[in-house]
Amino acid sequence: MPPLTLSQRLTLFLYSTNNIVGCLLALGGLGLFFGGVFEAYWWAIVAGLYGAGALAWPRNDLARTAERTELSTELLAEQVRRLIDSVAKGLPKEALEVLRRIQSTLSELLPRMNELRDRGVISAKDSFTVLETVRRYLPDTLAAYLRLPRLYAQMQTLGDGRTASQVLLDQLKVLDSSLEAVAKSAFTGDAEALVTNGRFLQAKFAERATFLPVSPASSGT
Repeated sequence: MPPLTLSQRLTLFLYSTNNIVGCLLALGGLGLFFGGVFEAYWWAIVAGLYGAGALAWPRNDLARTAERTELSTELLAEQVRRLIDSVAKGLPKEALEVLRRIQSTLSELLPRMNELRDRGVISAKDSFTVLETVRRYLPDTLAAYLRLPRLYAQMQTLGDGRTASQVLLDQLKVLDSSLEAVAKSAFTGDAEALVTNGRFLQAKFAERATFLPVSPASSGT
């Protein structure tokens, strides 16, 4: 990602929660000044209130959580769930819905990855796609979005006419459709095997029924 320009950094700060909280406290100080609560050094008090809000308000560390979450091969599905739960409150509703679909698909694929590879049901390319989605694509996508102030992400239009929230949603949809295609390909073989086995059982028991002896009682004589 290229370094941000001074103008971009300033825009991000203006949208940040720290700036908004600082402005609200400063406005509260001005209200007290106009209400006659204090008069001397009012400018210093207002500036101090803004500084207290802007500096003391805790920074959003959801991006760091997404970026630094280490996903081990053994517990991938559980760690994906923890990652999504930990950052869910910072995401738009529509994006979270797609993210839950991704989680559901991964919860089906990940525990069976070794088995699917051993049976040759999943290709090396699809296996790579699943693991890279978990280890890199998904954390990086979430971290890039969560670094932005929420108001900026929802309201500021980017160069292509979309907001950051819309970009996030589109990127998650790409990951979702990709994983769904992998799952469909991986499980199609098992589904076809189930159908084939059903046909075998029908034929086997139909053959057995053909050669069963007919009892005198059932023959009617």
